[in-house]
Amino acid sequence: MSVVARSLVRLYPDAFRERWGALVEEEAHGAGWKSWPDLIAGIADMWLHPAVWPADSPAQRQRRVATMGITVALAACFLSHLVAEQGGPLPADGVRKGIMHGCTTLLLLGIALVAPRPRPTLGAATTLLRWAVRRLAVPTALGATVVALVHGGVDATASPPTLRTAVLAGWWIALGLGAIQIPRIFTGVGADAVVPPHPGRLRLGVWTLAAASATGGATILGASLAADGLHLVGATVGVGLLLLTTVCAGTLRDLRDLLDLASTD
Repeated sequence: MSVVARSLVRLYPDAFRERWGALVEEEAHGAGWKSWPDLIAGIADMWLHPAVWPADSPAQRQRRVATMGITVALAACFLSHLVAEQGGPLPADGVRKGIMHGCTTLLLLGIALVAPRPRPTLGAATTLLRWAVRRLAVPTALGATVVALVHGGVDATASPPTLRTAVLAGWWIALGLGAIQIPRIFTGVGADAVVPPHPGRLRLGVWTLAAASATGGATILGASLAADGLHLVGATVGVGLLLLTTVCAGTLRDLRDLLDLASTD
């Protein structure tokens, strides 16, 4: 049982483990298997609330929240793209098309607001480039291969099933890996390469991402339920976008609580 508890504790964020990992593991070892559900819930809770992780400075917390915002935005873009590629449940009418274009604009604006700003130094540029190459080499190569195949005459819709599946799988894997690796660039480079956004800009950016996810999720979910028969992929994506909205709401609440706590110190 101690092996399971130790493995679960390792799934907590590094900042949490460094401060409280030994204590949590000791308590879990004493409680045995009954502690496992609480550990799993705690892992999810911690990863959804980076603003409350132990930090050496407010700037470190702001950088973590910025990374969370970028992660949410990329996840929302990925889900929205998934629905668009399905050819439904959103018909190409003016209202829904306009709403989704507006959501995409809000997502891009939100990313611009929450993204850390690179420091204007050669060392910072070199660090960012090195991390970008390290994290994005595989998804970029995979995506470029798929694009080359398609533009080279491979028709994914008319090709044999095996080739079609391989091309489509390669494209979606490239997009998924890119969405995962881009936030990891900002967590890896550190404060010597990027400057976190100001708290006011950070809150505005998270609010923008919340508005985009909420609007897009409600639109897609409503269209999925109103279609002839339930559109399962659309409904799942709509619910997923609404869940991303709750992540943004929780982050905004954490930021407000931290500001209130700082003002009382």
